[in-house]
Amino acid sequence: MTGGLTRVVLQERPGAAVRLYCLPPAGAGAGFFAPWVGLVPAWVEVCSVSTPGRGPRLEEPSLTDTAAVAALVAETVDDTADPRPFAVFGHSVGALVAFEAVRNLRASGGRPPLWVGLSSLRGPQDGAYAKGLLPLLTGGLEGLGQLVGGAIPQRLLREPVLMAAACTPLLADCLLLLHHRHRDEPPLEVPLALYGGTQDPTTSVRQLLGWNELFSTPAQPRLFEGGHMYMHGQAEALVTQVVADLGSVVRKAVSAA
Repeated sequence: MTGGLTRVVLQERPGAAVRLYCLPPAGAGAGFFAPWVGLVPAWVEVCSVSTPGRGPRLEEPSLTDTAAVAALVAETVDDTADPRPFAVFGHSVGALVAFEAVRNLRASGGRPPLWVGLSSLRGPQDGAYAKGLLPLLTGGLEGLGQLVGGAIPQRLLREPVLMAAACTPLLADCLLLLHHRHRDEPPLEVPLALYGGTQDPTTSVRQLLGWNELFSTPAQPRLFEGGHMYMHGQAEALVTQVVADLGSVVRKAVSAA
C-alpha cells in the first residue's frame, strides 16, 4: 500500500492469545524484531508494521508527520477482523509512535491495547526531542554513531550511495521526532512498562521516568547492560522481561473477565 502502512506478522500463530505489535527504532523496518519470534512463548504472536522508506519499500518516501504515522499504526493494530487482544512495544522512535497511536485509539473510540512497553526514548514533554537530537545531528560521525548505537562501518563511509541509503530513513525518523508537538491530555489508562540501556547516551533513567506523567499506572524502568541499542546484546533478557510483564497483565485480564 503506497504511502501507508501494512501489518507484518513475523510468524503466524493463529492460536496465540495476544498479538504483540513491535515498532522499530529510527531507520529500521519490521525485520528488526525477527529475532523475537524464537524467544516468545506460543501464546504471543509477534507483529510489526511495514513503513515507506525501509526494507522492500526503500524507494518510497518516508513519513515524517507523527500524527499521520500514529493514526496509520492505530488503524493497523486495532484489527476489526481479529478479536484477540493486542499489546504494543516501541523502541526509540517506535516508542513515540506507540504512545501517539494509543492516544489516537482513545480519541477515535478504538480498542485500547492490553499493555504498552516503551524503550530507549525520553518522554516528549518540554520540547525533549529538539533538545536531545540537535546536538547529535550536529555532532558529525560521533553524533550519528550515538544515534545508531555504535560506530559507523568503514564500508559505508567509503560508499556515499550506501551511506545515503542507510542514513535517509534514519534521518527521516529524526525529522518525525523533531516535527512532534506534545499535547496535554489526560493520562492513558493502560498498563505501562519502561526499558532502557544502562549506558544510553540519548536517554537517562530520569528521562525515561518522564513517561509516567502520561500514564495512570507509573512504571519503574527495567535496565539492561548497553547503550541506546542495548537490545542487540540483550535480546533474550529483554524478551524474557517483556513476556513476564505482558503475561502479568494478561493474567489479570483473564481473572477479571
